[in-house]
Amino acid sequence: MDERGAPAKKVMRELREASEDDLHFRDGRIFGSMCTDPLPIARRAHAMFLEANLGNPGYYKGTWRLERETLRILSKLLHGRNLGGFTVSGATEGNITALWMARNTTRRKEVVAAKTAHFSVRKAVDLLGMRLVEVPHDDMYRADVDAIGRKVGKDTAAVVAVAGTTELGQVDPIDEIGELCRDRAFLHVDAAFGGFVLPFLDHPDTPPWDFRVAGVSSLVLDAHKMGMATIPASHLLVREASHFRKIAVESPYLTSVYQTSLLGTRNSAGVAAAYAAMRALGRSGYRQIVARCMRNTRTIVRRAREAGIEPVVEPIMNVVAFRVHDVESTQRALDAKGWKVSTSRNPRALRVVVMPHITAKSALAFAHDLVAVSQKG
Repeated sequence: MDERGAPAKKVMRELREASEDDLHFRDGRIFGSMCTDPLPIARRAHAMFLEANLGNPGYYKGTWRLERETLRILSKLLHGRNLGGFTVSGATEGNITALWMARNTTRRKEVVAAKTAHFSVRKAVDLLGMRLVEVPHDDMYRADVDAIGRKVGKDTAAVVAVAGTTELGQVDPIDEIGELCRDRAFLHVDAAFGGFVLPFLDHPDTPPWDFRVAGVSSLVLDAHKMGMATIPASHLLVREASHFRKIAVESPYLTSVYQTSLLGTRNSAGVAAAYAAMRALGRSGYRQIVARCMRNTRTIVRRAREAGIEPVVEPIMNVVAFRVHDVESTQRALDAKGWKVSTSRNPRALRVVVMPHITAKSALAFAHDLVAVSQKG
């Protein structure tokens, strides 16, 4: 920092230069991210609430009201009644908080999760001094229910299941896992991606995965992914709000007597952005967005199949991984053409996420190049 401040024009030029070095969703070239271009109304809502801090809610009663209303909307969407919860920065914070609550409520330290669970679960058990018990997945890359049944025991605090795995978009058999967990352990559902996709699919083939499953204790979903809100905006919901008492700490200099969130200062602009997106779109709006993403996903899969490139599993939602001869060289070749894709580790495959910023034209162009570079390899 210099002694004297720089002219605003100079600072803005530096910011523009930095922004020009970033990739942008509007270009329609990013197939490796689970985030997307937020709705315009979500952007405006975010800007309106930049100074709000729900870590000190008494000063921000309007923002707090928006958070309560957002959670009410989500509770209804996820078939819950009288759910507790609050907005978090992302599913990582939500997963950590849910396992913190499970540990303190049960006084146990084991967490059972499949190898396909998000890496934030490993972060959580490390931070919380817990033990991770990993179980295998089935041939569809979903958590193996029988393996979970063998591992859940007297030391199990929680089981983590996923509704929309990061690598393949698969949904664990949460209804069956819920039966195993009832009266035995907390069941936390990581629906970071699937939470704003599964309720809006035209023909959902997945069994119940939300609070319809009696064994589900908590669930996290990200509005800054398919929810079309700004980053960060995620939501943790719990069946029994009283369990938050187990992680409450006194906050004497704030306007709340106790604080139950992991973060002290809480981003609140994301609350307004999520509220704005949900109110502006409604269920029909989300159905249209999901349907468009699924059409584009099917376009890519169909064109790839015509060239002999098969997906690892038939995509349930707008995430698909392809078996290609050389994953890394295919990724590099696509990158050279301006396409940004990622790879999966389990199994090794080319991972493609077809978000709302991908148009039908982009999907066709990407599929064409995917086939071209794969045939060269």
